[in-house]
Amino acid sequence: MWDRKPVGWDAVLYASGAAVAGFAALADHIPLQRDWGRIAFLPYMVGALAALALARAALSPSRARVALAVFVLVGAAFLPMALEVWWRARDGYVGHVQSETLVTEESARALLAGHDPYAASFASGPLGSWPAGTADHVPYLPGMFAFGVPRVVVDDAWFADARLAFALASLASLGFAVWLARPRPERGLTALLVVLALPTGARYMAGGGDDVTVLSMMLLSLALLHRKRPAAAGLAAGMAAAIKQTAWPLLPFLILAARDREGRRASGRTLVAASAVMLPLIAPFFVWNPRAFVQDVVLFPLGLTRQPTLAASPTPGSLLADTLSLSKGVVAGALLLIVLLVGAYLAFLRPPTDARGAAERTALVMLLAILLATAGRFGYLLYPIGLFAWGRLVLMREPPEAVAMNADTRTLRWRSTREGARAAKGSGL
Repeated sequence: MWDRKPVGWDAVLYASGAAVAGFAALADHIPLQRDWGRIAFLPYMVGALAALALARAALSPSRARVALAVFVLVGAAFLPMALEVWWRARDGYVGHVQSETLVTEESARALLAGHDPYAASFASGPLGSWPAGTADHVPYLPGMFAFGVPRVVVDDAWFADARLAFALASLASLGFAVWLARPRPERGLTALLVVLALPTGARYMAGGGDDVTVLSMMLLSLALLHRKRPAAAGLAAGMAAAIKQTAWPLLPFLILAARDREGRRASGRTLVAASAVMLPLIAPFFVWNPRAFVQDVVLFPLGLTRQPTLAASPTPGSLLADTLSLSKGVVAGALLLIVLLVGAYLAFLRPPTDARGAAERTALVMLLAILLATAGRFGYLLYPIGLFAWGRLVLMREPPEAVAMNADTRTLRWRSTREGARAAKGSGL
């Protein structure tokens, strides 16, 4: 008898996607998101109905489940993105791309022309029709610029769209992460669907996709940690953290949980590896113009500059900041302190001991940060949802017999090494 639970969860996932897509098609104020809703609604609905039928079937649904997942992913995530990329190439950028893609591309253009992207204004380019804050601030870290380079090199070609670079990086990172972690196939498929097929991922791939890429790299770092490769985990986490600030909450938990294949703490190796990626990418831009860097990377994302950020979802933190008579900077500082205190408690009083613990603690901190942010975006829920799901589905702790087997293997290896040393000493070598 096969387990119907994964297919049942697929039905719930696809049905929730259909609900969000239907609402977006009817009520979203962004034209591109309305387009996504109209395109994605049918694949989601077909997926939900087909998953329900599979759950009632008498035969094993493994192959049918994979085929259905591919159908939904293509219809809800990749087809809308491909159409928007094609429409942008044909009709222009208006209505067919979101600001994060344009900011990424224009930042790369400014950098390759020898200008500091954080001190530049993009008001004379395609961002000229957007709010002034979007054209004058780059709220991302320098690693993001790499995804805009193809647009600079091959200016009008459809395949140079930054969204395609984000999608390729996401698929490569997620595929490598699943291969490394080697979960049961049904769990691995569900984990991929949570990241790519839920509207938190599929919806934003059509317009931007950078958050899916950053999350994918974070999950890759956790998979590497799960496989006891602390230095490689640090490199992957450092790359994610050099792209966007949303990857930073993972770093302390990843470092604290780092262990090598012998079971020894490897926090130092993970920290050094992450720093080896982050510092060379970030430090030059800070030195170039510290004031512009802080304005764009710190103050603007928090909504503390004169020009408002587009991240304006009605979170409890933003509502509180609007209600209180205190300055927004004071409220943001107090709420940030709460997040930091919770993070410190989870890091030092309840420290993680493995990749799953690091993923779940990061998810809790990020969920709290999203709720308390004075300038938030509900799309960031992709992070805690993906981290928590992968912690439960992919980053499974080893069963007791596997732990005992690994301990025995290490003991035998140590004994053989010691006996070999004794033999070499006795033979005069």
